[in-house]
Amino acid sequence: MSRSIHLAGVQQQKIKKEKGDTRSFFTPLRMKKPITTLRILYPIWTVVSIFSLLYAPTLASDTMLFKLGQLGQIVVQLFQIAVALLLYKLFEKTDKTQAFMLALLGILGVPFALMAIILPEASHLAAVFWGLWLIPMGTLVIRSKMFPKFIGHFLYGGALGYLAGTTAYFLIGYVPNYIEVFTFGELIWVLWITFVGVRK
Repeated sequence: MSRSIHLAGVQQQKIKKEKGDTRSFFTPLRMKKPITTLRILYPIWTVVSIFSLLYAPTLASDTMLFKLGQLGQIVVQLFQIAVALLLYKLFEKTDKTQAFMLALLGILGVPFALMAIILPEASHLAAVFWGLWLIPMGTLVIRSKMFPKFIGHFLYGGALGYLAGTTAYFLIGYVPNYIEVFTFGELIWVLWITFVGVRK
């Protein structure tokens, strides 16, 4: 009887171990899902952003393209929400608090960006959140070890660019080109995650 109980216990431990091994095997697969989705969303988001924020506004005389640009701005903000949530999922195991702040700040800028469709000056308020959300993002990139640390520092530079741009606009009425250069730190991150992804 005691031998049977012992064998049953050994069998249960074996089953638990196999389940644990299965979970550990699937952990990297679960990690790949947000990365894969981000690598699809980021290029689409970038193209739509360029069209709707940079190209379409110059076509005010072409009503149809101008309206498509405005529609594109709405799509861009929907992408912003999706990306913020995916980044939370990607980084929550690194630092859940920082990941939450990243998602929160990323989403809080959406109403101001939507407002900017009819009131362009509101984009400078949205830029405050575009800058702030890059701070926890940079921190998470550095801590996670999934990406090179220099990417995180570029994100800090991007945050500085957005925040300095908003400050400059309200102080002197425009954003100097040398300040806008800093915002390209975010573009480095987009290019890296799109074409390289995470470290193996």
